[in-house]
Amino acid sequence: MKDARLHDRHPWFDVGLLVTCLLLTLALLAIWLGDAWQRGFLAGQEASVVLPPVVWESLTTLGDARVQLALMLPFCLRYPRVFWALFLGALLAGAISRGFKMTVPLPRPAAVFDAAQITIIGAKLTAHSFPSGHTVSAFSFVVPWLALLGWRAAPIVAIAALAGFSRIAVGAHWPVDVLAGAMIGLLGSWFGLRLSRRFDWGTGVRAHWFLVGISAIAVATLPFDGQGYPGSLPWRIVACLWGLGGFVVVYLVPLFRLGWQGVNRDLAGVAAGQGRRLA
Repeated sequence: MKDARLHDRHPWFDVGLLVTCLLLTLALLAIWLGDAWQRGFLAGQEASVVLPPVVWESLTTLGDARVQLALMLPFCLRYPRVFWALFLGALLAGAISRGFKMTVPLPRPAAVFDAAQITIIGAKLTAHSFPSGHTVSAFSFVVPWLALLGWRAAPIVAIAALAGFSRIAVGAHWPVDVLAGAMIGLLGSWFGLRLSRRFDWGTGVRAHWFLVGISAIAVATLPFDGQGYPGSLPWRIVACLWGLGGFVVVYLVPLFRLGWQGVNRDLAGVAAGQGRRLA
């Protein structure tokens, strides 16, 4: 297992992450109190024309949890603690995001601007803009990797930022939605990381297989549901094949060759080691 040090205490990591969330919150308050929630959208759309629409459609699917699961599936057995922390963080961040969407009636850009003023790529969405759920999902994927890898996780942060900006490029969200999504994703995932240290159910052998099985089923739907972005189909097919291929190679082939005990020998020690760590 490559993530045995995931839960080592790194005070500067916690402080840095919480300070980042505080700064994002202060920026959101300044935008909201200044009634400037539309600011930056048109400039962002203008900047996005440097890349073709199909690229933005593909980048925006990086905020789809199924794509993240597809990318993660070949590595779940190597990083079971990270996988469990990601699962908890995504659930917490998603719940917070859903609460805001139901209580903050912010219209989307397509409901404010005329069609000739903006570029809409993919489905035309008009309601429940705040926050950006795709950005929440993208940034919730960042925290456990930052905790484990430190600065080496910078490419993952950059990809999450691109996924967030893509929501402006496709005309689905305001910049304020993306800022809020980044803050919620980071904070929710941080809580998920902390919770995964105390509640280690997901690192047990049967629980791990259950979560991985659910993930594989979700990944298998990628070619059939683009969530309104048909241009992302080639990328979704690649992600699906990557994820399911990894599931077969990492889980099923060893299972048939080594049997249940053999394939789970290392995984069985994770929860036991976690328990000794907390004792």
